[in-house]
Parts: sequence; C-alpha cells; structure tokens
Amino acid sequence: MAKDFERDSGWLSGGVVDAEDARLATGVLASAAADPGNPIGARTGIKPGPGNPGYVEAEATPSRSVQIRPFQGVVQGTRAPYAGAYLITLGQLKHLDVLTEAPAHSSYSRIVLVVARQTDRQYGDASDGMVVQVEAGAPAPTPVAPRLTGDYLPLAQITVRANAGSVTQADIKDLRMFTVAAGGVLPLQSYESLPADGHPGQRLYDLENGLDLVRTGTAWRPAATGAVEFFGPADAGWPRTSGSAGATGYTFNQVTVPAAPYPRMLLITGQMYAVTSGADERWDHVVRKQDGAAVSLACFHGGPSRITTSVAQGHYLLPAATPLVLTQYVGRGGGMTTGTASVGSAEAHYTGLRVIAFPVP
Repeated sequence: MAKDFERDSGWLSGGVVDAEDARLATGVLASAAADPGNPIGARTGIKPGPGNPGYVEAEATPSRSVQIRPFQGVVQGTRAPYAGAYLITLGQLKHLDVLTEAPAHSSYSRIVLVVARQTDRQYGDASDGMVVQVEAGAPAPTPVAPRLTGDYLPLAQITVRANAGSVTQADIKDLRMFTVAAGGVLPLQSYESLPADGHPGQRLYDLENGLDLVRTGTAWRPAATGAVEFFGPADAGWPRTSGSAGATGYTFNQVTVPAAPYPRMLLITGQMYAVTSGADERWDHVVRKQDGAAVSLACFHGGPSRITTSVAQGHYLLPAATPLVLTQYVGRGGGMTTGTASVGSAEAHYTGLRVIAFPVP
C-alpha cells in the first residue's frame, strides 16, 4: 500500500500505483469538495449533460417502479482520508421496483431514497462496484428518510404512501447534485445543494433564477458584481482646493479608469461645492478626458448667497485596452470675463468624481 502522506503519482512508470492512488490522481481533475477539512476531496455529483442525466421519474403509466436516466458522476470516498474519488457510470435507462424493496404500509407512509451506492472490499464491503438502489426508511406517523453511511450519490427521495400500489411523479423529490471538472461552472439544481464552502473565484450557475454566482471571501455573491467596476471619488493626491478659477479655469479633481480587455460603458458623475465672487456670474462645471474633451457639463450661477452645488453627469463608451484619466474642472462660462470661483470643500460628497463601468458586448 502506498504511503499515507506522499502518495504515488498516477500512472507512474515502474511504480506501484494502487486503486487509491489512481482515484486520487483522477480526482485532481474534479471540482473540489466543499469541505475545508479535506482539501484533496472532490465534489460528489452528476456530470451535467443532455438528456437530464440521473433523473428519477415515474413510469409513463404509474406502476410499482421508477426509471433512472443514464448518467456519469463522481462519488468522493469517505471511509479514509485518502480514499479518493470514484468515477461512476449508469450506462442505460434503469427500471427500479420501489414497492418490492420498500412495500407500502397499511397505515403509515415511509420515505425511501434512490441512491448510486459505491462499494469497495478494501473498506470491508462484501463486493466491489456501483449499483443504483433503493434505501428504505421505516413506516411511521411522521416518516423520516433513512440515515445512510458509506459512499453514495443521492438521486431522489420517494414518499411511499400508506397502501400505495404505484409511484407517481408527485411522490418523487429530485435530490441530484451536479459536479464539474476543476474550474468549471457548477450548475446549482437547488439551494439545498449550494456548497457550504468553496474556493475564491469558484463559479456557480443558479438554475432556479438564472443567476451567476461567485465565491468571494466566505459567501456566494452574484457574479455581476465582479463585472461592474467602481472608480473614485479621487486619485491619490486629489482633490485640490487651494486654488480658484478666474481668467483661467481650475482643475480640482482627478480619477483614473485603468484599461480592461473589453469595452465598457462608463456612467460618470462629478460633484462640486462652489463659492463665487458674484451673484450673477455664470460658471461651467466640466468633467473632461485627458485630451480636454468634455464628457459632461453643468452650468451654475453663484446666486444671492454666492454658494452653490453642482452635479455634472454623462456617459462615455470606453474601448477595450484603453485607459482613461478624467478630471473635474470649473471655468467661466457664457462669455464672462470677470469673477472667481473656488472649491468650497474637499469632502468627497462635495468634490467626488465617481465612475461606474459596465461591460458591453
């Protein structure tokens, strides 16, 4: 038997690679288990594919049996820390006589499970192999599912009602979980199969609501938040409030949007708190690109108090692989030739330049 620590590499020429080593080697390619205590474990589940793999359904004319659609999947061994992952296959449609394995009681319902069970004589089982079978719970006034041990992949839960002579689709609850290769997007059948843990950047696709999820920190979040970017309210060293606009304008804030490998639509919002020298002076509040072209413009007057706030908002389509430096600027407008305007506060809610970047096709 191989060492428990440094296991023999899979398919090593001239080495002695036992079954555990082979399972550990193939498990490298499978999605990780949601178990922080077992970093070499693989996720138990069905390989996604056409034809609704592993689906348990009643016969077209309800009978004592159900049918299980063909599937391939992974069953992570649980009876040793180095048991590895079993790769299993149901090669064709299987019919399973539920009511023979778990007969209906005269008074009480019972709950049974349909599972793909993996046995292995190395761990004390009577045989080696995988079989899709019924695991029967006891009839009871309040029935519960049977408590299972060993290595298995749950497929469905079936309620066998009192005096039932057949199994209908309404009696069957889908329990399938899916798995994918390492780095693949995992289809999430239901929230009951949401991994309790995961690795940073792991992706899921929620089949119930069509939402992409990504693992960030210790939680699952909508993946869209990783695609929408936020910049601002100021680059390092900005904003600046020690000068003022007069014969020349005054640039008081700057935000840099770094390049990305895809085009983005930018929603740009600039704010300012201005103190002017006169009530009737017109001023232009502008957000500009590095070449001086305006992307948004707001106009304001000092008013009786000679104090005003201004918001300049605009959109800009930023091509792929293109950085952008945006500045906020205040200058005389409308042919004005006199007067001054200064930035009254450096607080972000007065001088912030905020950019939301949305990826576009």
